Amino acid sequence: MTAMPDLTSPDGYRFWWEERVRFNDLDALGHVNNNAIGVFFEQARIALLHGTGGFREDDSWTVVLARSVIDFKAELLYPNTVRIGVRMLRVGTSSLTLGCGIFLDGRCIATQEAVAVVVDRAAHRPTPIPEPLRAKLLEA
Repeated sequence: MTAMPDLTSPDGYRFWWEERVRFNDLDALGHVNNNAIGVFFEQARIALLHGTGGFREDDSWTVVLARSVIDFKAELLYPNTVRIGVRMLRVGTSSLTLGCGIFLDGRCIATQEAVAVVVDRAAHRPTPIPEPLRAKLLEA
């Protein structure tokens, strides 16, 4: 079994996405809400997948989130701009597992392990990852 990479280390990521913390991301205590953290991860995952050829209008498939595990490491406050790193952990037949980390000035705020499934748009069922996408994902 392969050891899980350290998602808290910025050195393990090649793909980066930047998000600005908005005032409406805050909870009643003034911290960034856990749901907003999930949205930051989502934006970064979608940016990676779009950049590798996914999420095009004419595609017969799309990608859906099947599993998300988030570990919160530190509080995040407004105003700030964070960087989200995304890396491939596994590419299967119809699913892929991504590791993500949110960083503020090099400090890890949260990590996520996300499983996404490629789904046929018409049938709403899993379908094999298209080979051009698979090749690009393996490079990510």
